[in-house]
Amino acid sequence: MSELLGANTDVLERNAESLSTDARRVQDIRTMAQRAVAELQAGWNGSDLIRLTQQWEQQASPLLAGASASLDTCAAQLRAQSSAQSAASRFDDASSPAIPKSMAPPSPPPTRGSPADHATWWRSLSTLQQERVIREHPEWIGNLDGVSFTAPDLANRALLTTDRNGLLAERERLEAVLQGDWSFGVLTNNDALLDQVQDKLASIDVIEATLAQSGARQLLLLDLSHERAQAAIANGNLETADHVAVFVPGMTSNVTDTMKEYDKAMSQLQQRALSESIRAHPTQSATTATVTWIGYQTPELGLDLLNPDKSVASDHTAKDGAALLVPFLRGIDASRDHDAHLTLLGHSYGSTTAALALRKETGVDDAVFFGSPGLDTNHVKDLLLAPGHASAGHIDTGHIDTGHIYYVEARNDPIGDVGALLPFGVDPSHMDGIEHASARESTVVDPVTGEIRHFTESTGHSSYLVDKSTSQYNMSVIVAGVPNRTVHDSGEGMGDVLSWPVPGTY
Repeated sequence: MSELLGANTDVLERNAESLSTDARRVQDIRTMAQRAVAELQAGWNGSDLIRLTQQWEQQASPLLAGASASLDTCAAQLRAQSSAQSAASRFDDASSPAIPKSMAPPSPPPTRGSPADHATWWRSLSTLQQERVIREHPEWIGNLDGVSFTAPDLANRALLTTDRNGLLAERERLEAVLQGDWSFGVLTNNDALLDQVQDKLASIDVIEATLAQSGARQLLLLDLSHERAQAAIANGNLETADHVAVFVPGMTSNVTDTMKEYDKAMSQLQQRALSESIRAHPTQSATTATVTWIGYQTPELGLDLLNPDKSVASDHTAKDGAALLVPFLRGIDASRDHDAHLTLLGHSYGSTTAALALRKETGVDDAVFFGSPGLDTNHVKDLLLAPGHASAGHIDTGHIDTGHIYYVEARNDPIGDVGALLPFGVDPSHMDGIEHASARESTVVDPVTGEIRHFTESTGHSSYLVDKSTSQYNMSVIVAGVPNRTVHDSGEGMGDVLSWPVPGTY
């Protein structure tokens, strides 16, 4: 405790409040600058505007967001130091022989607890105990749904080093074993184990590179206990964001090969949602965070296609993923003082996983599915608010309310039309009660400023998240809580005619 002696708690608290004030000022500057850029876009065209917009969205805006988040983090650390100093002073007082609760060793989290249980446990700890958990037991909270997200981020960042060292040692061991194995691992499977270790080391490299990008990020999930690494990375601060979007990708998505690409798309979506929020409500300063959730073992190509437990033609993996996604979604609201407006995004096989999660209570307010092979149901009502329950809030309603489930299907997307061939329910294009958002080229007239903007078409199966596309724009206004600005289109083509379900068979 010698490192705490001499600290003036009043000075620490004053400096912490000053940093918090500066963080708010930086955020206000970012909001005003975003508004100024939006006003310029309303009355200016040309290459200079394009360059200015790119510099703002790709450089200045993320830097300001990161500066604000860093100031908030520093303020939190000063407050923790102040609390620790106060506890140390009480402990050193000879008239108080009893150990204060704040100085006692922290208890571990409840076994098999719910996200709400985890949130209650975390809040029961003193600031000093929370700091001690992060420092001494990061494995307790790295993947614990319901804990305030700053803590798992710090814990998982620390675990990256620990896990890397463990994998390096395992790689060295396997390489030594294989050198003396005349079958080169074929008879022992050590060669396959070595490949998995190499892939997990590559995943850690990708995660660290992604976290190093400009803008505030949080590492919310890090799990190397499976065949492939599982991780979730947020753009923005999930503790404070007014709007939160969680993206669930599909087949062949994995941390090593696709995390960085998806994180870039989620960063662009975050910026687009912020921009659309300001356009709709110029006097407000709502914030947005987006999450790339690769928290399950997505189906792969190759021999896995023949394995019913891993094949993309089965919902087995989707059910496993949904079981992990549900507590993650519940933990978002459980960890916060107030509920976020929560949007769930599901692409391809990830839409099947996301739809299965919606069968449970999740706190999700809106869902957008795109390029879906099916939602594992024939009826939207299976995903909607339970009959007889009033929509009075977020997490306590159970399901999404009517009119808040959207489907986007691009032209020439074969996956969107194979629902009739797979056991995932009817083609979502034909489900009654689903809202259809467009992926086609569109022209949008701003109802407030009159500004005319053009968005590009998405075609095929993998371009829904392309920046400045109509499909990305539609997701952004739904995420930003202004769905009345959505561009609607059925998206139906020849493939949808062929996939039309036979009446009376579903």
